[in-house]
Order: sequence, then C-alpha cells, then structure tokens
Amino acid sequence: MSQFQSLVEALVILVALCASAIWLRKHRVILEEEQGVFGRLTTDFALPAVILLSLSKVPFSSQALIPAAILFVVSIGIMVPAWLIGKMMGLGRKTLGSIVLVAGFGGSSTLGLSLIRRVFNNNPLVMRDSVLIGEYGALLSVFTFGVAVAIYFGRDEGKRESLWEACRPFFTSPIFIAMILGTVISLISLPQGNVFVQLFEDILRVSGRSLIVLVAFSIGLALRPIAVRELAGLITVAVLLKLVAEPLLAWVLALSFELPHLERELLVLQSAMPSGAIAAVLAKRYGCDGAVASAMVVATAFISLVSLPLTLYLGG
Repeated sequence: MSQFQSLVEALVILVALCASAIWLRKHRVILEEEQGVFGRLTTDFALPAVILLSLSKVPFSSQALIPAAILFVVSIGIMVPAWLIGKMMGLGRKTLGSIVLVAGFGGSSTLGLSLIRRVFNNNPLVMRDSVLIGEYGALLSVFTFGVAVAIYFGRDEGKRESLWEACRPFFTSPIFIAMILGTVISLISLPQGNVFVQLFEDILRVSGRSLIVLVAFSIGLALRPIAVRELAGLITVAVLLKLVAEPLLAWVLALSFELPHLERELLVLQSAMPSGAIAAVLAKRYGCDGAVASAMVVATAFISLVSLPLTLYLGG
C-alpha cells in the first residue's frame, strides 16, 4: 500500500472515530464534563509515551534537527502575513491575535504523530525523526513564541502575567519531560535484550497505541457548529496560510537545504497539519478571541481531510 493510500485510510479511520465520539456525546455516554479527560489523556499519557519510546528506541539524529529548525521558523514566519492581512481587514486586537495563533501553529504533536505513525507503519526511524521535527520544531515554538503572542494580543491592562509564568507549565509537563528524557536515553542508549528495558518499552508501546483513539475523541468531542457565513473571510485566510502557504514554504526551504526525501516528506506533512487545538486554548486563556480561534481550528480540520492527501501526493 502506498503512503498516499495509507494516509487516506488513516484519515477515514480518524473521521470514523470522531463520529463515534460525537455519537457517544449525543447519547450522553460521555458527559459534557468528561470531555476534557480525553484531552488530558492525550497530552499527559499517550503522547508522552509515543515521544519517549520513539526517541529512546533508536540513536539520536542531529540531522533531524535541521527540519525541526525549519518548522520552527516556518511556524513563526507565517504569523507575519497573518498579522498583515488581519490589519488590512481591520480586525480588533483580540481577533487579530487569534488568527495569528491559528495560522502559525498546527497539530503536529498530536494529530501529526498519530497519522504519521499509521502511514509509515510505526517505523522506528520515521517516528524518531517525526518526534524531533514535531516536538522541537512545532511544540517549542507554540509554548514560547506562541504564548508571547497570545499574551501580547490578549493582554488586559489590569491583568499581567510574565512570559515565564505562562510558559512554566509546559516545561514541567509530561510532554517536555518525555522529550528531554527520551533525548538523553537516545544519546546514551539502553542495553538491548535486558528484560527490564524490554518491559519498559512494551509498556510505552501499548500506551502509545491509544494515541489515535484519544486524539480522535478529543477532536470529536470538541467539535461544535460554526458560523461559516460570518467567519468566511477569517476561515479563508486561516486555510490559505495554514494549509497552503505553510507547507509550501516548508517545501521550498527543504529543497534549499537539500534535505533527504524522507525528512522533506515528514517536514511538509507536519507543516500541513490543520491548526492545533492548542492555538484556541492559548487564545482563550490569554484573552484573545477564543470563539473565533476555535471556529477556525474546526474549519481547518475539516478542510485538511482533503488538503493533507493532496499535499502528500504533490509533495511526494
């Protein structure tokens, strides 16, 4: 099966799982107050397990830090046209902050890893590079530059929060701890064949298999109707910047740096992911327009069902 077919199959599975989550919510099998559990299980349980296993299983690759750096630059760079277009549209400061966040940051660490894991049959080398690109390229930019942007645009005169106070939860989170621990283990390497090492890897492997289910349920349970007509202009801008301009820019830079085919493919796929839910979370938490950000995240997620296979087909 080709990678294109595998991606289409993975997206179909994702949609089916999302639909199951919506059905369960509608029939009150999953209650409104329980929805956040799936998000926390994704970020605090399954994702750290995938990160730790992927990094510790094979030796560290400094080569993968090049596409990670490119993704970091692309994620931040795409915010500039988002800001300029928003200013030309006459958006208020809080709405402007939302579109800047949504355009810049995608779901590389959650949706990206879960899809890539299936498309490439959980290949250890692919997963290692995907984690390095997604976590060091995208996630760090979100919780550093992204937080700064959210604070700047959403700030109220009567409420102030330092950048470190805003970023500190990330640097003590299971995701960041897994990134650092996995990197250290990949540099020193664990003894293979050891019964305790094997048990440790098996626990992580089983835990990580739940990632796509938890991601799909998190997405499905968070979906709400959006006012497409009222937000058509903003949604169009977000889609063009996040799903078209960002992967195109990543592809151009990947060619400029002469990245190997696999790393170029992973970089473009990561950059082509729809806007991440973290963008809406940051927008809401720090005073930007959370409702608008959420609507744009949902819109890019729907359109990515078409754009992602197309990106893989054209980029391949």
